[in-house]
Amino acid sequence: MPKGSLDRWIYCRHDNDAPLLDWSTRCKIITQVAKGLSCLHEECTKRIAHLDVKPQNILLDDNFDAKLSDFGLCKLIDRDMSQVVTRMRGTPGYLAPEWLTSQITEKADIYSFGVVVMEIISGRKNLDTSQSEESIHLITLLEEKVNSDRLVVLIDNNSNDMQAHKQDVIQMMMMLAD
Repeated sequence: MPKGSLDRWIYCRHDNDAPLLDWSTRCKIITQVAKGLSCLHEECTKRIAHLDVKPQNILLDDNFDAKLSDFGLCKLIDRDMSQVVTRMRGTPGYLAPEWLTSQITEKADIYSFGVVVMEIISGRKNLDTSQSEESIHLITLLEEKVNSDRLVVLIDNNSNDMQAHKQDVIQMMMMLAD
């Protein structure tokens, strides 16, 4: 895919010094990934749990249309099964809490998707060891900022466009926090 993976566009400046992704492009990517997951979970003969949803596995074409990639860890789930038992697989920081029981549904992808959405919004990695100890985990930080009504500090501060749309961005973060 011409634009490479999403992580190249949300964590840092890219090779050609192109502008950061604006809010509408970020929303488009979020929507397309959500539709892709919906297709895997609801429209296939067997439900497909991707099990490794992360920015590195979201590829972008020239128009910033997003496509899920890397199905190497996916698991097929029969429609008559509520869950599958499997060994832990995926990337730390994106694993849903239910991995602790090894009883997985396609909903594990939804947790990972929420983490990716927060990375898209904030422009930072979910696990960022360059941050202070209390800010290393983006999801923990989201929970803290929701409780203190300070979500605005999580918005990508390198993007004036994101700051200009902060009310919409905060609304999306509130949905993630629920």
